[in-house]
Amino acid sequence: MEIPYTVTARKDTGLYNAKVGIWLFLASEVMLFGGLFSGYVFLRVYADFPWPERALPVVPGLINTFILIGSSVTVVFAWAALKMREWRKFQVYMSITLLCALIFLGLKGVEYSAKLNHQAVRMKDFVILEGHTHKAKMDSHGHFKAIHAGGHASLPEDDSKIHFVAAESEDSHSEHGGDDHSEGGTKYEYNQVVFKTEEVLVDLEKFYDPVIRDLMVQAKNQGCEITLVGDYSARSSVDQPVEVLAKDGDKLSLSLLKKLRHTYLEGKSNNAKIRTAQNRDGWARLRSKDDYENRPSYQIKDELELNPDFDKHIVDLTSSLTFKTSKPCSFVLSPRKVRESATKAILKDGTGLFGSMDAHASSIEMAADAIDFRFVAQRAIEKGIDPLVAIENTWLIQNNPQVAELWKKHIVHIEEKAEELKKHGYGKDGKPKRVPTDTERYRMGWQDLVNIGEGKTVKGVMSGFAGPNHKDDYAKHFPEILVPREEVNLESKFTPRWNNYYAIYFLITGLHGLHVIGGIIVLGHFLFFGKRIYVKNPEHLANRVEVGGLFWHFVDLVWIFLFPILYLM
Repeated sequence: MEIPYTVTARKDTGLYNAKVGIWLFLASEVMLFGGLFSGYVFLRVYADFPWPERALPVVPGLINTFILIGSSVTVVFAWAALKMREWRKFQVYMSITLLCALIFLGLKGVEYSAKLNHQAVRMKDFVILEGHTHKAKMDSHGHFKAIHAGGHASLPEDDSKIHFVAAESEDSHSEHGGDDHSEGGTKYEYNQVVFKTEEVLVDLEKFYDPVIRDLMVQAKNQGCEITLVGDYSARSSVDQPVEVLAKDGDKLSLSLLKKLRHTYLEGKSNNAKIRTAQNRDGWARLRSKDDYENRPSYQIKDELELNPDFDKHIVDLTSSLTFKTSKPCSFVLSPRKVRESATKAILKDGTGLFGSMDAHASSIEMAADAIDFRFVAQRAIEKGIDPLVAIENTWLIQNNPQVAELWKKHIVHIEEKAEELKKHGYGKDGKPKRVPTDTERYRMGWQDLVNIGEGKTVKGVMSGFAGPNHKDDYAKHFPEILVPREEVNLESKFTPRWNNYYAIYFLITGLHGLHVIGGIIVLGHFLFFGKRIYVKNPEHLANRVEVGGLFWHFVDLVWIFLFPILYLM
């Protein structure tokens, strides 16, 4: 039986089945994206922190806007070609549509990559830094070495514990430390917790294989051995003799830990069964009392007496193992996977490292392309403090002369701009009609830093195609900043973790990107596998392409709303 109205339209509505279906689907899509856009607007209007303004590169977003508009035109041309029974033209126009879609995704990929590699730091005094962290390397001696693309080092040396080597001379002797770098080493981002460890505490029940394996690899690369302190004796039940399962000096290994964990869990299971039986016996004796039925159990639970004879079946268990290192071993740990203090670091699986944190190597070293004091100014105004005074007293201004000098020049520039804006006249309240915004006044973006450094206005539209460029000559104007770990309140890439703005940005653009991929699959199917339908019934394929085109127009429309809201406002 053939389904009616798959090709021909109903006489009463003038629509065929697929068109009705796509309009119903698009109605649900309008509600989805409408809710997301509304949520964004409310979060921005009622935000209690300075909302990012024009934080995204406009050029790739603008290009993508024209690309999607162009693809909407070509998909209509492809549909018209089918209506005129011109298969070759359909192929050309549909190919252009798919090419536009792929270019769109490519530009979004470039933009996403820039965000996922861009570092942001919010300090405890609310100063926000944006930029790129440097790379570092740990050699076989546990020395953490910063690798700078520019061949310079901004951190001080600390008794040869931290050395610096230019990226172009890794295979030669460092001019600072004199070490031979031909031995290699693992490269890290200079945003890690470096913990000099003398003792490792492993929880047999919670340890996670990748965490232990990473510690073992790092120790091996430094020629450091991690060995057990004292013998480990255990048994899984009282029917078995106590057995020495690991001896003092045994090396840390996953096979050793798994063997000990197996015995520990068997013993824990045995103890659980004994305790259950002990409680069951106690409650059975309570229930045998004459007044048990007349008294709720919660009233007599304090009368529960456990038979001590069961305790002799309980085995002694030790869930933690202590290991020591043959020498102080420097472990590089992700700051998101460790809770650290001056003498202790706890990993995500409960493994404890004891020793001392390397304060220098654990700092965040970055080339800052934006310095944001808006949050500081906002907090100062709430407390009735002069924002400029509060900014002058921040850790960054007090401890970085380069930034302090940049800030002074920025203040002069803002005062000049304020005088220039006074030419627009004054309002009835006696104040200038136009004044510098808080973003202009309290935030130095990458173009501001370049303009201050160059001494002239630099547009930099293409050099900042996907964001601040740290490879071109402009990067020399980005101040090198070393942020001690203890001054950091929050650090993150420009991901949903950083703030609500980027959470919504990735949610909406990611969801839109999935719609683009879905459109590519559907329209690509028509292009590469539609010949069979076209030969059999060209009108049927034209109807399908029309439905796919309606979806594609909706994808374009969403972007037309999304672009100004996220990129221009």
